[in-house]
Amino acid sequence: MARPSVTVDVPATTANLGPGYDCLGLALGLHNTVTLSLADADEVTINGEGVDCLPRDRTHLVLGAAQAAADAAGEELPRLSLHQTNRIPLARGLGSSSAAIVGGIVAANELLMLGLDLREMLDIATAVEGHPDNVAPALLGGLTVCCTVGREVYAKRLDVARGLSCVVAIPDFEVATHDARRVLPDEVPHADAVFNLSRCGLVVAALTTGEFGLLAEAMRDRLHQPYRAPLVPGMEDAIEAAREAGAFGAALSGSGPTVAAFVGDDGEVVGEAMVKAFGRAGTTAIARVLPLSADGARVVG
Repeated sequence: MARPSVTVDVPATTANLGPGYDCLGLALGLHNTVTLSLADADEVTINGEGVDCLPRDRTHLVLGAAQAAADAAGEELPRLSLHQTNRIPLARGLGSSSAAIVGGIVAANELLMLGLDLREMLDIATAVEGHPDNVAPALLGGLTVCCTVGREVYAKRLDVARGLSCVVAIPDFEVATHDARRVLPDEVPHADAVFNLSRCGLVVAALTTGEFGLLAEAMRDRLHQPYRAPLVPGMEDAIEAAREAGAFGAALSGSGPTVAAFVGDDGEVVGEAMVKAFGRAGTTAIARVLPLSADGARVVG
């Protein structure tokens, strides 16, 4: 028996955290809200980000994810009314698509009482998104470490030590994930792989133990950021400016173009430094200081 309506809050995410390409992600305190209701005909209303460009039919990512959840449970998806309030910027490397996917799956699971558990929902979300690094923290919250084995996702959620915030410098242009992946090489030098492996473990250790001073070195990367730099004018300067302004560490957020920096205090100072660095490269950006989110997607109504 279905409920008449369900509302879900889903956090933004920052993925990779420098060296953790496709395996590390972190939930941030900026949320989209998805409400699904039973209806006589499909209807989509949107407030906030994407109001002028997102589809108003079943090609909408939330409804597509809801369909995937229903299919996985062997149920038919009824006609639905979707109301979405978007605060996460689109195609900026802050997990907007993952928030839509996770929101659709969690809302459909609750609305239609599909009986999917977290592991099953994570597998579905990863199949829709194509990789788990953003959907895992969007669903589970906190810091997530994940890998895929065939269609199955292994993910571990970890608590981040207290005293950390994330400053995001968000440029005024989009970078599509498929474009950011297309510029990556098919092969990388063995030394670069070892470089990233060692730092990936150090990122996890620093975030969970509170030894944030390790992040300056731990968040360095050789596998994806150097190849993506031409897509994000000012990226390397913004990362360096964040460190010089007092950030513990900084990296491209997901596939970009946003740069994310971790701070204890002086988040505004770090954000201003990153915005100025982008500006010197001819890129307009805005900065926001965000808390980390221990919670993933939550049913709130």
